Amino acid sequence: MPQTLKYRLKNIFIHQLKDLGTFLSVLYAVVLGSAIMILEYTLHLESIFSIAIVDTYTRLLSVTNVLISILIGISLTTFSVIFVVMQLASSQFSPRILRHFLINDFKMQKFIGLFVGSISLCVLPQLASVFSPERPFLATLAVGTLFAFYGLSWSYPNMITYLSINMNVSSITNRIKVDMIEEINILYQENWSLGKNVSYKRAEIHPDKFKVSVVSPFDSGYLDSVNYVKLKKVTAYILRSEVGFCFENAYQKPIVGEFIMKGTTTLLTLVFDQDLTPAQVQELQNQVGSIVKDAFQVEQFRSHTQDINFGVRKLVDIAIKAISPAVNDPTTCLNCIDQIGEIAKELAIKEFPSTDAKSLKSEHIQVNEFNFEEFVDFCYDQIFQWGKEDPTVIKRMIRSIRIILPLVENPFHLKVLIQQVEDMELADIYNMTNHANGTLKISKEKLVTIENELLQFRKKAKQQILRLQQKGILSFYEANRVSVNEAICSIQFDAIAYLNAYNQ
Repeated sequence: MPQTLKYRLKNIFIHQLKDLGTFLSVLYAVVLGSAIMILEYTLHLESIFSIAIVDTYTRLLSVTNVLISILIGISLTTFSVIFVVMQLASSQFSPRILRHFLINDFKMQKFIGLFVGSISLCVLPQLASVFSPERPFLATLAVGTLFAFYGLSWSYPNMITYLSINMNVSSITNRIKVDMIEEINILYQENWSLGKNVSYKRAEIHPDKFKVSVVSPFDSGYLDSVNYVKLKKVTAYILRSEVGFCFENAYQKPIVGEFIMKGTTTLLTLVFDQDLTPAQVQELQNQVGSIVKDAFQVEQFRSHTQDINFGVRKLVDIAIKAISPAVNDPTTCLNCIDQIGEIAKELAIKEFPSTDAKSLKSEHIQVNEFNFEEFVDFCYDQIFQWGKEDPTVIKRMIRSIRIILPLVENPFHLKVLIQQVEDMELADIYNMTNHANGTLKISKEKLVTIENELLQFRKKAKQQILRLQQKGILSFYEANRVSVNEAICSIQFDAIAYLNAYNQ
């Protein structure tokens, strides 16, 4: 619970306080400066400390102005260099990775806030002296000078070190992975265990049912998130209305992260077992539309909130760009595959659908989400498409999936991971015939390493299948129909049949 609260508070800072650096600078300059000035105006410091206030203020002022000039000069130069580096990183890796670099990084916001706030805190007493020339605000100027000196001598070197570390591609990909794992643990709070459904299937609307569509009132953009607490008001309103007796379900149509077109994309479909009058339909669209407008969040850009695929999309973009002829940086691609593997591992042990989606079924709301098979395809398919002739990339993909296998007890998830490698059909690419005729331009040694990696993968897969058989998991799902949904039952029995056949 504390971790969940911490994560939600972090999201508030990241996604709602967009100008956090400015916010911190205001905290330094206005709040702290005003407090010191009021205190200084009330007390007579010259009588307390026995110092010549005016003379000391005049001498300190010249030092302060020099510090401000240096701080402004260094800040402008540094941030000019930062933007150049960000542009280079954006073009080399992906334009999506640095879009919110200065907004999402709390440490960078503290650096910006300290620089801007220190300058403002030094200027504030000088500005106040214009309106109150007989009272120099020495204490306020001294505090501003100390902040400026601290920023110049300590924070500035720390910022340069921090930037040099965090602009590295390993830091970027690791930060994406950490954000995605945190989001997974928020969305999928329960691990899979014996007796639960092996998969998730989107609910389908019967074609003969009466449907009312609620289209997007938002400007075109991407579905950023859905507030499911507010969305519950939809069914609460309908069930209280005159058409509540024939209401069945509300279906969320787009997945979070999809592109939404104004006045075109259907956000919610309401299903009834009786036909409604045009007046009733219009009333529903108006009332439910206002609730939907409050519950759905559409933004110009995608974010990590409720959108795990977006984090994976960024890692895949970096990976395929890294192995392109223009960049030719396979090590970066391998780094991305490792991070994708860790995200896939975290999701492989979770129960589908998400915690919110399961709870909303009792509220007559069907949430639209991806399943594990779609997620794994999204992780690896494009990288394989562009890197299938690079044995180093292929070996790392096989290895990243192989490492996950011993942790997976869900038969369907295990089948998906095994099938992901087997469907690559590597034997058709990496064989002696292609090597002999020159189609495969790698050394024989590399060819042997791919074959050995495949052997290791299959050995590990069969060991995990045997472990599931010994635990009774495969026999349980072979003998029992866990779900009332025929499509899920079909997936369940297909997965068991595939694993049994693979282990022969």
